[in-house]
Amino acid sequence: MAHRITHERAPLRWEEGLPLGNGRIGAMVWGDGAPLRLTLDHADLWDLRVNDAFQRDPAYTYANLRRLVAEGRFEEAREVFEEREKRENPLAPTKISIGRAEAQVGTGVACRMALDIDRALVEGRIGARDFVAFVHRQRDVICLRGAGEPLKLVPLAEMTPGMADLGHPAPTLSQQGDVWVCAQELIDGPCCAVAWCASGRDTFLAIELAHTRDRAVERATASALRAREQGFEAVLTEHLEAWASFWAGSAVHLPEQRMELLWYYGVYLLACSARPGASPPGLQGVWAMDGVMPPWRGDYHADMNVQETFWPACCSGHLELLDTWCDHMRRLLPQSRAFAKRFFGTDGSFWPCSSLPGLTSVQCWYTVQFAWSSVGWLAWPVWLRWRHSLDQHWLAETGYPIVSDVFRFYRANVEEQADGYLHVPLSTSPEYRENQPAAWCQDPAIDLALIRRCCDWVVEMEQALGLSDLQASAKDLREKLTPYPLTEGKVLCLWPGKPLDESHRHPSHLMAIHPAMDLTIEGDEHVQQIIAASVEHFLSLGQYRWAGHTYAQMISFAAVLGRAGWAYDCLLQFVEHWIGPNGLHFNADLAQSGMSCFRYPPGAYGPFTMEANCGVAAGIGDMLVQGWGDRLRIFPAVPDHWREIAFRDLLTEGAFWVSAIRREGRTVWVRVRATVERRLRLRDPFGGEEATIEGCEVRREGEDLVSGMKAGQVVSFGLRGRRTDLEEAVRMTRWGEGSRLGLRAR
Repeated sequence: MAHRITHERAPLRWEEGLPLGNGRIGAMVWGDGAPLRLTLDHADLWDLRVNDAFQRDPAYTYANLRRLVAEGRFEEAREVFEEREKRENPLAPTKISIGRAEAQVGTGVACRMALDIDRALVEGRIGARDFVAFVHRQRDVICLRGAGEPLKLVPLAEMTPGMADLGHPAPTLSQQGDVWVCAQELIDGPCCAVAWCASGRDTFLAIELAHTRDRAVERATASALRAREQGFEAVLTEHLEAWASFWAGSAVHLPEQRMELLWYYGVYLLACSARPGASPPGLQGVWAMDGVMPPWRGDYHADMNVQETFWPACCSGHLELLDTWCDHMRRLLPQSRAFAKRFFGTDGSFWPCSSLPGLTSVQCWYTVQFAWSSVGWLAWPVWLRWRHSLDQHWLAETGYPIVSDVFRFYRANVEEQADGYLHVPLSTSPEYRENQPAAWCQDPAIDLALIRRCCDWVVEMEQALGLSDLQASAKDLREKLTPYPLTEGKVLCLWPGKPLDESHRHPSHLMAIHPAMDLTIEGDEHVQQIIAASVEHFLSLGQYRWAGHTYAQMISFAAVLGRAGWAYDCLLQFVEHWIGPNGLHFNADLAQSGMSCFRYPPGAYGPFTMEANCGVAAGIGDMLVQGWGDRLRIFPAVPDHWREIAFRDLLTEGAFWVSAIRREGRTVWVRVRATVERRLRLRDPFGGEEATIEGCEVRREGEDLVSGMKAGQVVSFGLRGRRTDLEEAVRMTRWGEGSRLGLRAR
């Protein structure tokens, strides 16, 4: 089935546009054809000018923050740790855009255009004219077929008044033969050159960055001319082959088309935004919002946004997308160590919640910026990268250096108190009480969960590498860390003596249950009671202060508890309330349902952020297959009405590629391929019914099917007497409804 988002009328606003990208450059396609607009962006285009003198103030230390909070001098604390930075950096540092390309494609009442997610192109018909646009998968070139007149470029300063206030030199427009070039130099930054040329109704636009204007212009011109010389059809073929190769791996087939589409869309958005060698995507990926400064300056926000954004790289098996972030962290270890030394006075690495490339400081609530959870939260996707590949070379080069430095930070900064336990002296539970003095606390549950798991991660990583540098101290820290804060009814608290008392968008106090997975449904009776009581309490507070990203995270949360109905409802709520007609997540309840306080006037969109789209894709993956705790679980949280399901080559923890078929509500076939030598432990997907097994010897241990596997070995399980043809199973899922996304004709 093709995965398409179709507009049956013109998208007249950027927020309704259709996104294209290749991990380095992006274009949002919108407009009525007179003109058709392509808002342009580049992953590496940031204004990183910052006045960071405030960080060198002797008062800018964790010790002073603790002292001011303890003495109740909150206004002074805000001045030192937030307000001064905000005052001295009113506009920059920030993500910036390139501008907008405009092309006259056609006019007419009739307009139909669609984003083909599988082929990563936008095609349509406006009036009597057809058009096709795509961002080449492997080159920084945008190709458009259908323009009737020469393309026009509206530079960033003209497009966005706030960008003009940044004070960069005016762009220069020049012509070399029949190639037009617009060059924009940035103060203390690169030069961005956009070059375009035409061949009949085909336009080729290239975007390049370089340290000098001449070099940027030279590179962009050469790229545009090379594409034109090759020709539109040949360049399109190259592009389609690259995307076909990308989608040849994992696949998901669900009985509801719109839910299936969201899995592909989340993976697509990440693939369009992340590319090894480029800066990782911030909040808006490679789609700077047209005409406005980037919300939250487009930053890397480490109390959920970064994590959700990169999550689907694991289940989809595209770990190279996650490497974009892991490589970023590895490169910045010297800077994160320097920050820990300067601010905390200790060894280890610390990552403030809000930052830009180069670990450039950017203004954030001070109650959030210095929360200890951000550093452990960022170690978590690194841990997942290891668990999904078990690649020891990558572990030695990237994973272990990052995680071990995070552990060193925690070890150096926890404090033993009179009760004999180790404690977190001052932190917050992300965004609870926002930026108010009441946010500060000791021993938030989220910190305790991440510290415990960081200890586990270090132990496992060292064992895999044959090291023993930190294992003893990691085990000791875990043992001595203060217990989780609980009520008498065994409900997890935000921090000791403080149960959650309102609906809240961040389920941070439940981190131990998910995603840290320290308290699991396979734990003892005490653990199960904590999980049950904590979840019941959280749900009893309602969803009025949940956001779109909350629903995205809670799909996976419910899935690891095996609660299929809850997981599906979170997915349904997200689809119905939190995405626009183009499928993008906006930070508001667009349905005006009254279920959430996060809403705007009817017809208005909230700021776009991409993390929830990606988080939903990961959540769907968790509904289909899980590998935590060294055990595979097939269809652990699918709703009863998903009777026919198939998926191919989803990647799990333990580095297994898994495929499976569900027919008439029963699992009938499972295939597992090991990428490394590994023991397979599969929870019996057939409920004890007789199955055929091919590929290796398997023994039963309780409810599990267990086998030793070599790298590359494949084992298949089939329910005896049932057909197990994957292609037939895919066809059987096609009874679902059509996608409800897309603008409808008036």
